[in-house]
Amino acid sequence: MQIKKTIVHHLIVLFLYTLWAFILPPNLAWAVQAHGGVEGLVSHEIGHLLFILGMVSLIYHVYHLQMRGPGWSEFKIFLWLILLWNFLTFSGHWMRECITPEKFITNNGQIIAFDISNIADGYFYLTRMDHLILVPAFLFLLFALKKWRTFS
Repeated sequence: MQIKKTIVHHLIVLFLYTLWAFILPPNLAWAVQAHGGVEGLVSHEIGHLLFILGMVSLIYHVYHLQMRGPGWSEFKIFLWLILLWNFLTFSGHWMRECITPEKFITNNGQIIAFDISNIADGYFYLTRMDHLILVPAFLFLLFALKKWRTFS
């Protein structure tokens, strides 16, 4: 009887959330959020540095404690990819401040392309493609979690 009440309760909540989602108009969502001047960039970069420090510490402990078994190799790959992503993103944020506006090719006020004329420009462009590292990193985390779930 209690399980039936719980299921009914969950269905009512799901219905209300669905109704709420259809009634309220969506707000505009941006994939990239500005951080508000130099102080916003600095505080954001401090967050990346703390994230890097956390990942280095976690990598050290995983290797120092010699964590082996199902899922640990995938988790180590995840940690290295997240660390690489952090370095790439950290450097990309600072490089963005040095790129001249002429490098960005626009059409009707929208950036449609970027002019790559040297290695630094190519590296900056690579920093804009950080999802090529971040998505595989989270896939490896998912693989590790799946192995740990079936292992335990």
